[in-house]
Amino acid sequence: MGYKITIKKGANKMGYTNYWHKYNDFTESEWKQIKEEFNYIKEVVGFLIKDESTDDIIKFNGIGDNGHEDFYLNREARTPFDKTYEGQDVSFDFCKTNEKPYDIVVWHLLTFINRICPNFAISRDR
Repeated sequence: MGYKITIKKGANKMGYTNYWHKYNDFTESEWKQIKEEFNYIKEVVGFLIKDESTDDIIKFNGIGDNGHEDFYLNREARTPFDKTYEGQDVSFDFCKTNEKPYDIVVWHLLTFINRICPNFAISRDR
């Protein structure tokens, strides 16, 4: 397909980021809904992303120059044993997108998860 994506002027904000706190493992039912929603997103705007997901991980980025940092979401929550430095909040995660086109995929998925998992907190630099 001949899709051309143009980044809006002024979008060169290297730090533009989506944030979330994931406190618990997703239940089987929640994960099934999340994966189904992600599959729906791919049907609609899959041309925006390079998907590298597995059964228990959703991982994607934009394509080529329209990529920035990988979005990475694991079915299981991190534990205190996963800490890499003292005082780390293992529930906290983020994805810097630089407001590139795949940002809409990241934000859509996060808002969907927040809707079905109220204990899943989200925010962004907007």
